[in-house]
Amino acid sequence: MAYYIPETWSKIGKLFNYPFIYGRGLDARPGRMGGGAMEINTVPRFDGIDSNGVVYSKLPQLQFPIDEQGRSILVQDVTYYSKAALYDAFKAWRDGGPPCSGRFDQGGAWKSTLTTQTTRFDQDRKEITGVEAVLDTKVYGPNVWGLEWFDSNISKPGMFPRYFKHVGDNRVAIPAAQVPHETGLLDKKFPVADRGKPYTSPKSGAWTQPGPATGPVKVKLIDGSLVTYCWYRFVDQPSFQQYKWSDHKKARLQSFIERVHAEWPIDRDYMAPPTSGTLAKLDPALLVTPPRGMELGYVPIVIRQEDGR
Repeated sequence: MAYYIPETWSKIGKLFNYPFIYGRGLDARPGRMGGGAMEINTVPRFDGIDSNGVVYSKLPQLQFPIDEQGRSILVQDVTYYSKAALYDAFKAWRDGGPPCSGRFDQGGAWKSTLTTQTTRFDQDRKEITGVEAVLDTKVYGPNVWGLEWFDSNISKPGMFPRYFKHVGDNRVAIPAAQVPHETGLLDKKFPVADRGKPYTSPKSGAWTQPGPATGPVKVKLIDGSLVTYCWYRFVDQPSFQQYKWSDHKKARLQSFIERVHAEWPIDRDYMAPPTSGTLAKLDPALLVTPPRGMELGYVPIVIRQEDGR
């Protein structure tokens, strides 16, 4: 789990000498959600030239899951929440009121009507054409959005086109059968990423002062990596040490977190379950049990991840 401490937004302004952001970050203003999007960052490619000097390109295979109806469902149950959904009850509890369950109150929820439009794709700042013959965005029902796939000779359903012919300022999607063999693209393979160097947290500063409450624990994950973690008292975890909070503020936060841990079990539905489909499952090794006496007010913090082979 990852999160931003609210003060982070103002700290960005200080670090980068950007005072304009003061009072405009998520520590001062509510978040506003407009449209949704799926972003793909840098995508590697191979280029090849045929005997006539025409350039072709090849991308790695981008594959989307499809259901039994041939749809790729990317977003569903889009819901906007006001402060009445959880914030008000949680704040009242923090300020001395009765405990809140943590469940999102549907009285503070609003479901929008989704709309969509055909997506534009670029390669090296040149517009890709022909993708519309393979797929398009579509709203399925009142609150479900995804991709629909068409019968096409360019690629199979669920497969984004991977071969393109360079025609003027366009990159035209084409099937593999139309790629000249002399370009060498058909035999080109993208290398598989190597396992990275171990991640290791610093052995000084916020990681050791005040430091963890227990020694390191190791656990092996399904992906083959070996994770080492320690249990920290909530207010002693490294991310909080960048702020010069008073002892009173830290004690108050620690006390409240202990109440939250006592009142909120891990087997409760806090948000409404999905109206269709099945939730993804977590690696069981990620669900750890705190040592005796640390059930309330302590959190596991990863200090190392490495190849476990």
